[in-house]
Amino acid sequence: MTGPRRPTAAARLAAVSAVAVLTTGGCATLLGEPAPPPSAAEIAAARAELTDLPSSEATERQLAAVVDQIAAAASAIDPVLRWSRTEDRALGPCYGPYEHTGGRRVVLPRYRTDGSLSAEAWPGFQETARALAASVGATDMLPGDSSSPDRHVTFEGGDGVRWDSNTELSILADARTMTITATVGCRLPEGHPAGG
Repeated sequence: MTGPRRPTAAARLAAVSAVAVLTTGGCATLLGEPAPPPSAAEIAAARAELTDLPSSEATERQLAAVVDQIAAAASAIDPVLRWSRTEDRALGPCYGPYEHTGGRRVVLPRYRTDGSLSAEAWPGFQETARALAASVGATDMLPGDSSSPDRHVTFEGGDGVRWDSNTELSILADARTMTITATVGCRLPEGHPAGG
């Protein structure tokens, strides 16, 4: 009785080589080979986009005011909420073609309170926060988990979103605390020479 034929050494070697080639190519992709550097045209387009936007400082003032208004809206619903700022303001880099423009991102201090809103109050508060975030261009709402006691929502702007250089505002609430975080998308600082 003869059993199944075993592959020849050459066939085994060919199969192993094919797997190695496929695996190596997949690993390069999975390991995140660096993207090619942006072209001069991409950098020029990013710089032109930033030149048409308010400065980093002006946008930061607007976003900080919106964070204050969102906190005030929560306190209007529950007056026992007392907000305080935690952590420091931080400057960060822009990414992709924006990295080569002289622009920067600003992470605002976290705004935090002991205490939280009830699950019943959350939908109305979230709608108020959505309208306020939209006033600074963060019009895309990415609702997170809204099951009690944890609720989360993020509002993003389209400014540089492809390169993670966009404006973003998030609100996280659990049974004991609420936290508001905000990042100014890539912007040129005041006095930055346009096109320089």
